[in-house]
Amino acid sequence: MKHTLPLLALVAAASAQTAPASGLNYDLLSVSRHQRQNTVAIQATLKDTNFVVGAVTSNDNETEGADSQINIGYIFKNVTNGIDATVGVSQTAYDATVYSVVLRRQWNEVYQGLEISLGYAGTLSSQTGSDFSFGGTTGDNAKTLTYVELAYNVNKTFAVAVGLVKPDSEANDKDRGTVFSVRAGF
Repeated sequence: MKHTLPLLALVAAASAQTAPASGLNYDLLSVSRHQRQNTVAIQATLKDTNFVVGAVTSNDNETEGADSQINIGYIFKNVTNGIDATVGVSQTAYDATVYSVVLRRQWNEVYQGLEISLGYAGTLSSQTGSDFSFGGTTGDNAKTLTYVELAYNVNKTFAVAVGLVKPDSEANDKDRGTVFSVRAGF
């Protein structure tokens, strides 16, 4: 966490330009299912800023209990062609610091209400992997996770999504697969 504030200050300074709103909602409560794992995430933008904060908890229905983490990030709105880029830092319950980049775009040209997301997250530690939540699931002993997701916004409040998650080759193979999510905006 000691790198979080300098990183976010740099990000905020770099985004001094004003970009038009993309129309994407970042105030979300999400419930996701991946194999036997349930993940609940909440995130919200800080009032009148592009900063987003959140918390995630995952339970894999085994005796290990729940994994949790807190997230903070900065949204670069409408970077190019309607794409929002969110740069984030997460702190897990096991003291691993995870860095992430998520690209989101409304895909109304294909069908009204569609949205596509691409994401990458990883730790900077070269020795061991960590358990961290990203893309609606938790990577078990992962150094990196990548995902692609297609969402359908039923209305301005509710959305359903399906995503494909791929951990690095050293992570537990059970983390590779499909994630189903339901979201409610607030």
